[in-house]
Amino acid sequence: MPQAHDTSPSHDSDQSPHALRVVIFAWAAALIMALAAGSVAIWQVSEKVYTPGHTAQEYWDSIARGSGSEALGFFDSEALGAAGEEEMDSVLLDGEALELSSAAIEDPRFGEDPEDGDDAVMQFAVDGEDYETRLPMDSDETTLAFFQNWELTADSMSRLQIDVPGAAAGGIAQIDVNGEPVNLVDDSVTLRSYVPAVVEIAVDSEWLVGTARYVVVQDSGTEDEAQAHEITLDLEASEAAEEVLHEEVEAYLDSCADQQVLMPAGCPMGVNTPNQVATESISWQMPEPEELALDFDEEGWETSADQMQATITFDSRHFHDGASLEESHEVDFELDVEVGASGEDLIVSVTGAARPGL
Repeated sequence: MPQAHDTSPSHDSDQSPHALRVVIFAWAAALIMALAAGSVAIWQVSEKVYTPGHTAQEYWDSIARGSGSEALGFFDSEALGAAGEEEMDSVLLDGEALELSSAAIEDPRFGEDPEDGDDAVMQFAVDGEDYETRLPMDSDETTLAFFQNWELTADSMSRLQIDVPGAAAGGIAQIDVNGEPVNLVDDSVTLRSYVPAVVEIAVDSEWLVGTARYVVVQDSGTEDEAQAHEITLDLEASEAAEEVLHEEVEAYLDSCADQQVLMPAGCPMGVNTPNQVATESISWQMPEPEELALDFDEEGWETSADQMQATITFDSRHFHDGASLEESHEVDFELDVEVGASGEDLIVSVTGAARPGL
């Protein structure tokens, strides 16, 4: 009986190198695809996370939370060193004042400056008005050798100089900045501020009031570090101060009107007549004290006490023929009014100027 031969292919045949090449090719293809996918992932992370715009958004999120220490962490060491060397009030850099500086900012949007890719740009609105600010950045280090670390430079922190003309003359030693008290020196104060910020400044004393609002932005193309912004807070008399003025002037004019004479003693108004006057008929009508305005500027208090007019009426007899007359005269006069503060009191001094033409 003939012997059977095994004709099935051997697993140890010369065909193995071909199979090995297939495996190597598949492994190489997978490696290439993995590297390509990794490169795409690195590019996507670099373009979406490690960018000036994304850094600006994270920086702004920390400001919106009122976390000043976290916001400072986005600045480079040079900016922090410069900020520490200058003597400026830092009330706007943390806490409630910082939160209020961002509360009015709406619809924040972030991107890169098309002219300078190293700078971020933030667009936003305040009370329906659109604003844009530049946030200069720098990148000196990388993460994992692929991703750039962006940091804000000194250009992204501004100086605010707030001037309050006449503050010392009006007894004002402090102002409110975003609800926090800030001391004045020589009628002014300089503060540090993040960019952007909405700064509310106010004085609300018994005798003087004033408010101002300022939106802090960094203008495009500006190269000055810590760009300075100058704000002037003008003060004006409060309603209480005007009431004190009107009360004092009214009391003075009443003292003049109570004198049934043609020329009241110590008063700036008076008339002459050649006729015989019935003294008991003399009546003075004084102007309303509300006609006087109380103003305040860097020189101090000021009133518009000039060119006032009173009316006097009386009965008389004609000097020659004895006919009965009813006389009425308009009398122009001026007051000298001095206003000043003494401690917590407002002092108003009213005197009469010389009688014109008499």
